[in-house]
Amino acid sequence: MSNKKDSYWFRHDSSAGRGLKLRKIQYLYGHWGKGIYWDVVEILRDSASYTHSSDEFDLKMLADLIGCKDADKFLEWYQNCIKFNLLAEDKNRFYSPALSRVMGVWDTKKENGKKGGRPKKEKTELKPKLNLNETELKANQKHKITEHNRIEYNSIDNKIEKILKRFSETDYKQNEIIYKTNKDVLTKHLTRFLEIKKDSDEFRNKQYGNIISWFWNWCNSTSQPKQTNQNESAPWIAGSK
Repeated sequence: MSNKKDSYWFRHDSSAGRGLKLRKIQYLYGHWGKGIYWDVVEILRDSASYTHSSDEFDLKMLADLIGCKDADKFLEWYQNCIKFNLLAEDKNRFYSPALSRVMGVWDTKKENGKKGGRPKKEKTELKPKLNLNETELKANQKHKITEHNRIEYNSIDNKIEKILKRFSETDYKQNEIIYKTNKDVLTKHLTRFLEIKKDSDEFRNKQYGNIISWFWNWCNSTSQPKQTNQNESAPWIAGSK
């Protein structure tokens, strides 16, 4: 819709004057026909709906408004514009298809501007943090280690069962080489170690990784077994069968 603020503006292609439809009008009427066309388009641009009455009397008044004193010639020019699809009629009004198309885009942009422009895209997810400082990196690494070592258990026996299961599924090849034995023997020694330590507060509070480190220290604590049923020292692994 037109208003005082923007009624002096409309957009058209720089090659519009060389379009086939307008060239036909220019061929019939010369530059007069071309100039009349743009005069009419300016009137349409300033109208509320970019249309104008196609009643014969109103067309003659339009001719006078744009300075065309030959009303009959103007009516003939108008009919040829309809014939060449330069203008189009809808019921008792006519319009310029090219102008209506351009102004439709213009009006849409104005309405979007009143609403605050294009709607903002919603953020679907946050991008991962980059360039973490040293403190954050250490904290993240510690968290990963803690989660890896964490064992949820309902009882001491359940905790022992889960420790042994994880131990049997983990590769401790280097320790097998050190103690000159195999995984089955190490698992038996771990079972004995857990049975000895299971009633201690230290065992209850430690997670898997700490318990396994504790076990290796226990294995290193003695080189010879003591011949007693109450022995808490590690057996001499290399001699175990």
